Amino acid sequence: MIGLVAGLVAGLLVFGIGGFFAGRATAPAAAPKPKAGPTASPTGKLGVFEQSQVVLNQPHFAGTGLVGLSQGWLPFISSCSRSGEPGGPKLNAGEKARVRCTLNGMSAFFVEYNSIADRDSARDNTLKQNVDARTLTPGAAAATQGPAPSGRTTGNYVEYAYKLTEGGVTRPVAAIWWDDAQLPVAGYLLAYWKEGLGESWDPMRDLWARYA
Repeated sequence: MIGLVAGLVAGLLVFGIGGFFAGRATAPAAAPKPKAGPTASPTGKLGVFEQSQVVLNQPHFAGTGLVGLSQGWLPFISSCSRSGEPGGPKLNAGEKARVRCTLNGMSAFFVEYNSIADRDSARDNTLKQNVDARTLTPGAAAATQGPAPSGRTTGNYVEYAYKLTEGGVTRPVAAIWWDDAQLPVAGYLLAYWKEGLGESWDPMRDLWARYA
């Protein structure tokens, strides 16, 4: 009996050790660890295109009082030209510098006035057209005062509209005006109400809220 038990124990030990190595030999190989992918860019970092736009646009605002007002817009506006440059926009009465750009099918203007009084006079015209906008472009909001979304400026915000006749065709134009109450500067966006905005204020409001 002692010999039988000893032989049984020895057999189990041999089987266990052999089974362990056999299992190791037939087990599937461990899956390789995935390689680390490229590190994502920090949130909010400008892409190459936007960085290029900043470089292209800055010279049109240099030396004017519009540097601060245009700061949030520089990476996204294009085709800018300044008063006094070949093909640039003409100055209106009371204006010192004017920069015209395009933005997603809209026109963006940045204007430095000779004085705050000249700036306020220009804004008074938009306030009159704010009343017209309620009929020409339904949904126009009342004029307000307060900080811009970025907090860079605090001033007046006006949605307004007017009719423009080109090539014998008259169409309503929608616009947003904003200014810096402390400086004689203002900006405004323009777009055709139907063709440019789909008869909705939301697209223009969205762009203004992103960059102003």
